Amino acid sequence: MLYHKNWRLAGIAMTGIIALTACSSGRPDAGADPDAKVTIHVGNMPTKDNADNLALFNKQVAAFQKLHPNITVVGEETKFDPQTFAALVAGGSMPTTMQVPYTNIQQLALNGQVRDITDLVKGDAVLSKLNPAVAKQTQNAQGRTFGVVSAAYTMAFIYNRALYEKAGLDPDAPPKTWDEVRANARAISKSSDAAGFTIATTTNSGGWILTTMAYANGSAIQQREGDTITSTIDAAGVKDALTLLHDVRWTDQAAGKNFLLSQDDMRNSIAAGRIGQTVLGADLYRDLVGNRDMPGDDLGIAPLPQSATGIGTLGGGDIAVVSPKAAPTEAAAALEWVKFRYLNRFLDQQAAVEWAETSKAGGLPVGAPEVPLFSPEIYDRYLTWVSDYVNVKRDNYRAYFDSLGKLPILGEPPVAAQETYALLDAVTQQVLTKQDADIPAALTQARTDAQALIDAAAQ
Repeated sequence: MLYHKNWRLAGIAMTGIIALTACSSGRPDAGADPDAKVTIHVGNMPTKDNADNLALFNKQVAAFQKLHPNITVVGEETKFDPQTFAALVAGGSMPTTMQVPYTNIQQLALNGQVRDITDLVKGDAVLSKLNPAVAKQTQNAQGRTFGVVSAAYTMAFIYNRALYEKAGLDPDAPPKTWDEVRANARAISKSSDAAGFTIATTTNSGGWILTTMAYANGSAIQQREGDTITSTIDAAGVKDALTLLHDVRWTDQAAGKNFLLSQDDMRNSIAAGRIGQTVLGADLYRDLVGNRDMPGDDLGIAPLPQSATGIGTLGGGDIAVVSPKAAPTEAAAALEWVKFRYLNRFLDQQAAVEWAETSKAGGLPVGAPEVPLFSPEIYDRYLTWVSDYVNVKRDNYRAYFDSLGKLPILGEPPVAAQETYALLDAVTQQVLTKQDADIPAALTQARTDAQALIDAAAQ
């Protein structure tokens, strides 16, 4: 996940619950007195210019403290910034708990910059019910846990259903192979002025999406053997993904005209009907429909096509972490807050209804594609609770929903992910702007550069 995806932050505050129902483990946490007076500082508090979400946050704090009179919650506006996080930890000013992206959790755990909460999570009646495919994103190679996933998504195939219809394609039959993606791109480009298929290539997005496409073509860009991380940027799946981009651009002339697009550019173009197909996170319904005025009926979200050797799709989301300087009692209290703020709506009917009512009243989607944080049984029960408020045509996303639990969700590169993505930005740009780009040579150089980044991070 790219940490700068700020369009998701407005929605994050809505994931908390104000219902007076405790998400409690029913057991004392290891090394912590559950009744001790404790003050915790919590990051990601909405800013004053986001008045509605700030009011909701304050209401949540009051409700939480009523349930836990021994815990005082102090909100802070601190958000994750990879450029300043190390100094935040070293200086002792990191909040007791805050959100970090999937992208960074492995590196932060390796650096000792977030607390190992394995003993606090073990046996917890709520956290033990988390979707294993989601929970594993917070674990290192030894199975130790360093956070709690509070929001999750997978990378997906995004398409414009209206452009599909215009091109004579069936919007209810999204492509299952990359050859079908390419054929659909040609059809879209011939029937409209839209790009048939293209991706974002700047601000680390090119590397992020290329990594996703590499997974779908059978290759990771890093391999871990024990504590050793090796760059595999020049693997076959990466070459296959770049070859597809090259052929859509140069052979099919179906990739549009602008090849230096940021994610924000991509989203604006998708919403405006200027891009027919791309790869992005499946969590973009709220942004495209709610913020960028795309008709909900036009937005297609499907599982990422897989080659015969495909290994799955990249996962992303937000992880609540605890400061490495937090005492056991502070850490235990922080986890109670995390469960209350982010997870309670899936476990308590009153909490679910309040969240759905608030979301729908605020013009936000209820029932949009997301990765369930809990088991299918728990998530289906939650959907029953909020069924009267669902304002999304879920049947349009049946293929995506059906893929959850079947298509493996893979983690991001464990070391120097953002820096590696930046290297791959340059490679994707080269392929899309230079017809005779030497893909193997470009990837060989990128592998050397990426290995240097990995080695430097490990020092």
